[in-house]
Amino acid sequence: MVPESTEVSSPSTTSALIHTGLLSVGLSNLFWKGNEISSNPDEKILIVAMGLFCLAIPFQGLYILLSRMIREFDSSAKLIVPESILRLASVCEMVSYSCGITGFCLMLMRTSSILGGILLASAVLVILLARSAMMKAYEANQTSY
Repeated sequence: MVPESTEVSSPSTTSALIHTGLLSVGLSNLFWKGNEISSNPDEKILIVAMGLFCLAIPFQGLYILLSRMIREFDSSAKLIVPESILRLASVCEMVSYSCGITGFCLMLMRTSSILGGILLASAVLVILLARSAMMKAYEANQTSY
């Protein structure tokens, strides 16, 4: 399915729902696993994973707010969403996914280092591919002006 032209530059409802799910996972891990830090403060993987969840939460919240604002932008008045807002939404999405997924990978590594390592390696690859695609799209948009 090819998105319509109005859908191409705006965040989708599905993406906002994914971020809401990541936000829930991060918060639940912070609440349920947070007390393990006080009983075992030397577990570095747990502390780093919790730190990544803490880092991701504000970006996830801002992305959810921006995507809603962009979807509700008054298209009937032929107004265009400012490029800076779209760029901010993309950056928030990238940081949110990166930190949330990496934190989840580290939590999985506590269970199985092989499974966590595989998931972490694939997450890093996906993050690099997404970042490369974002940069190429940004460069292409700059040359068209």
